[in-house]
Amino acid sequence: MRVCKAWYALACPFLYEHIILGRNRVLAPLRDGLSRAVQEKRQAGWWTERLDVQMRDATTTPKAVFASLAGILRYLPNLCILAFSITGHGFPSLLPKFVLNSVTSSSLKCVQWCNVVVKPSHQHWSAFLRKHPEMEYLDGEQATTLNAPVKLDAVKILYGYPICTGRRSAPRSTFDLPAVRSMFYDMTWGMGNDDFITFGGLGQQITEIQLSFLDKDELDGQGPHIDLTFARIRAECTRLTLVILAVHWWTILGSYIPTLPSTVHTLGIRIISGQASAANVKRFFNTLLPSYAACNPAVKTIKFMDAKNIRALRSHPIALWHGLHVAEELGVAIKDSEDRKVVDLGKWWRVAPGQCKRGHLT
Repeated sequence: MRVCKAWYALACPFLYEHIILGRNRVLAPLRDGLSRAVQEKRQAGWWTERLDVQMRDATTTPKAVFASLAGILRYLPNLCILAFSITGHGFPSLLPKFVLNSVTSSSLKCVQWCNVVVKPSHQHWSAFLRKHPEMEYLDGEQATTLNAPVKLDAVKILYGYPICTGRRSAPRSTFDLPAVRSMFYDMTWGMGNDDFITFGGLGQQITEIQLSFLDKDELDGQGPHIDLTFARIRAECTRLTLVILAVHWWTILGSYIPTLPSTVHTLGIRIISGQASAANVKRFFNTLLPSYAACNPAVKTIKFMDAKNIRALRSHPIALWHGLHVAEELGVAIKDSEDRKVVDLGKWWRVAPGQCKRGHLT
């Protein structure tokens, strides 16, 4: 960037705060630019808080690409988030050890593995975690070595559960996560490895958990496995107050009606696809909501966790009007993620169903 020193100093915090590496050819120039900035006593990489490694083009020289990436990481002393989502062909399945070893930041809070391509070995990942006890987010699907003495005092959010290699049921004492309060758990992924995922060590800590049911085909015939998981949750998660069910489509919602712990008073709903038909809305309120209420009398609030799900409901005002009437009769409040009621019900009883219009929903 060819500008005067004053403009360069003003632009750097915005230009380098979040870097996305989309193609292999940008790595070497960026590494060289960061190196020159250090030699010239200019702060460029100092401002970077997030780095997304998303190389999507093919390579025939993966080692050289990773060497450039390692060079970049050396010049990012305040990096907080490091995300990997490499989709290009020609990369190996294992991330070379020297890449993560090049991280110089003492502020690193999160390392995300957004796909199954290019991950570190379980030995290297375990060693990396031991060197970075300040991590606040842990990707639990990444394997670690058995009996790895890892203690992460700052981790509050756990995605899945750390898989310990070499044994199907690993002792929980090998992974110390005293501050974990929230957990993301993919039911479809976990059911095939149910022994890997136990709530015994975290049950007294977790207050919120999101359970993902993303693939209906994979859920078919898995009722006993899901029953076992929810039995563990009811028995061991004694402080749980919020359970979120996440699905891809509205049609998947209700494929399984869980029985939640009596401590859970709020059931969250997250539908990845935002669009909904009037039939979806009617089915939710007339069929699913009564089923949820019957199986979980302690649940008094249903929260739609994404704004697009609220918009989907409001796109069918008549179905929503009738649905809110059903919810009120069941004694269940319908809210958004900010704990606001979707509609002030008191205004609706004065409007006949045939007069219900989009403009009435605010």
